[in-house]
Amino acid sequence: MTTPLCTSLGTEVPIWNAGMGGGLAGPELAAAVCGAGGLGVLGMGGLPTPAIRESIRQLRALTDRPFAVNLIVPLMDEEAVSCCLEERVPVLVLFWGDPSPYVEEAHRVGTRVLVQCGSVAEARRAAAAGVDAVMVQGVEAGGHVRGTTALSVLLPATVEAVAPLPVVAAGGIATGQQVAAALDLGAQAVSLGTRFLCSQESRAAQEYKDRVVAATAEDTFSTRMFDVGWPDAPHRVLRNGAVRDWEAAGSLPIGSRAGEGDVVGKMPVAGQTVELPRYGIFMPMEGFEGDLDHAVLYCGQSCSLIDDIRPAADIVRDLARTADSVLAGRS
Repeated sequence: MTTPLCTSLGTEVPIWNAGMGGGLAGPELAAAVCGAGGLGVLGMGGLPTPAIRESIRQLRALTDRPFAVNLIVPLMDEEAVSCCLEERVPVLVLFWGDPSPYVEEAHRVGTRVLVQCGSVAEARRAAAAGVDAVMVQGVEAGGHVRGTTALSVLLPATVEAVAPLPVVAAGGIATGQQVAAALDLGAQAVSLGTRFLCSQESRAAQEYKDRVVAATAEDTFSTRMFDVGWPDAPHRVLRNGAVRDWEAAGSLPIGSRAGEGDVVGKMPVAGQTVELPRYGIFMPMEGFEGDLDHAVLYCGQSCSLIDDIRPAADIVRDLARTADSVLAGRS
């Protein structure tokens, strides 16, 4: 099941955890994925540069294998990319922005650059900017979703459009059979978010994980309502009290919604206690205290295929084993 991208990056299997932001995908999760032969990805979107640097160094203390750092362009401070390049991260994954200002300097220090895209047109622009690979995100994905097309359509179209540039598939993947299908469609790796959110090492609050495990795809909802901190960015979440209240009130826009300015909880982030506002973008993580039913609970449609919370290394190995078996049977 090894692909040319695996060989290029120095991984054993083409399985990545998604760089779930705010530190939800922290050093423990990334290290576990790396240790099982995949590419562990730190989710540093929305964190200040000192916290990013500390997380990179914590991860390096846990593994000597290749890893990636994910940054969300609209949420990063001006030093975030420089920090990653100073730390010589092997792979830099950018989301929701133009990679052009960063590619040349990254290549100068030996860092590969990858951009998560939501369309063939965006993937073409990223390729023209000189990135080393593109990730395409289907509309099935949880969290902030740039894609508007199903992965089964977007993936092969992108592979054809940017060939021979490697393409990574994201959105709705949770099983080894789906990994095999993505590879069949031309992907050279897959990135899984909701499946790794429901790992022991992810920093999601336990009750949040439990709700995802209990959910089905029909319980997810694509919206723009959780916009405090990042306006007008579509996202897929679990329906909870916050969503139901908002819909019952007529799905009012920002500035007209009930409870704006209220605090729904607090939690430790980057060494500080952070208050979570109603309609805010930060999901409940370890140490969360407050009303989970009015916090944002990002979740992809793959929740229908997830029924447990397991060690991340076991998830990687089972995905690889099943995908290998499926691909061997087809050959």
